[in-house]
Amino acid sequence: MTVQSHAKLAQLTSLRFFAALLVLLSHLVFFEQSRSPALRGLYEVFLRQGACGVTFFFILSGFILTHAYERALKTGEVSVATYLYRRLARIFPLHLAVGLAFIGYLVLKNDLPPTPAIWLNLALLHSWFPEPLIHYSLNGPSWTLSNELFFYTLFPWLVKMSPKTMRSVFIGGIAVIAAGASFAAMRVHGYSPFVDWLFYVFPLTRLFEFLAGILLYRAWQQGMGRRWATGPTEALLVATVLATMFAVDWFSVPLAFRYQLVFVPPMAALILIFAHGRGALSGMLHNPVLQLLGEASFALYLVHRPLMTFMERWASGTAAGDLALASAMLLLALTAAILTYLLFDRPVERWLRRRSKSAVGRDPLAAQ
Repeated sequence: MTVQSHAKLAQLTSLRFFAALLVLLSHLVFFEQSRSPALRGLYEVFLRQGACGVTFFFILSGFILTHAYERALKTGEVSVATYLYRRLARIFPLHLAVGLAFIGYLVLKNDLPPTPAIWLNLALLHSWFPEPLIHYSLNGPSWTLSNELFFYTLFPWLVKMSPKTMRSVFIGGIAVIAAGASFAAMRVHGYSPFVDWLFYVFPLTRLFEFLAGILLYRAWQQGMGRRWATGPTEALLVATVLATMFAVDWFSVPLAFRYQLVFVPPMAALILIFAHGRGALSGMLHNPVLQLLGEASFALYLVHRPLMTFMERWASGTAAGDLALASAMLLLALTAAILTYLLFDRPVERWLRRRSKSAVGRDPLAAQ
């Protein structure tokens, strides 16, 4: 992506931070055990639904990759090998660093998962397996990187689909997922590990959010939503996402629908409107601090869960104590994320990108 293109979509970079923050808040699971009814209720009614941040990331991934690479791949300006090398360079170094550090922690605790689960996790193949000890092994949120690796691999061929074919595939896929979710809702009551995997983790199920991002980018290119891209619309869409998080619990929406389907429309609309960058909120998102937090969102996404797992032992069960612990977790996770981004993630990626110029040919586009 060129510098000019990056500046044009800088507001989406800042939004990445808020999506990562939602995921972080969904992992304050010790609130469930708090003696404070208010904290238990807050987690159950609102914070738990922060997992919807994953939908934002999957849609945004399709949007940004199409923006950065569609034309270059089609014209041969960037080879498939170069593209794939840069995608791997983006996700693997930090994933491996955090995963290996977490293995060290689990060794000290004598709590290592099965060896096959470790290897599948490090290779980013673990989301394909329905066993929770595999797909949630080591650093739990890393299952989404397993999905992203799948999406990245398919992308050079997906963008060669005609718009009509891709729309048909997307609509058909969503219809199948909706039918499956309806069946699951009728037959399964409460939490089911298999339903959780099938509708939340399974790469083929989540692929359609990535396709939504590709289709959304093409719609944005054609000017769709531009006339409504105003400050009030931006505020309304933010409120809609937050209200949806409340509503799914309030109306007892079945888990199979909460995992993905319910949040695709509001998240897609949010990205489309903010991509135009014409409203007041978009302008505020160009703030340098928010830009830094957005750039560090990948690090925040990967480092927060190990930190929280380590710190959960200090949960007191009281409202004041648990809120203080949650605040400390957030502060430490943000600090660790920014330092990780500045001292490891960004330097390593830049080093690998420089090597790629001789290894697989020059790529004029920045990694996204």
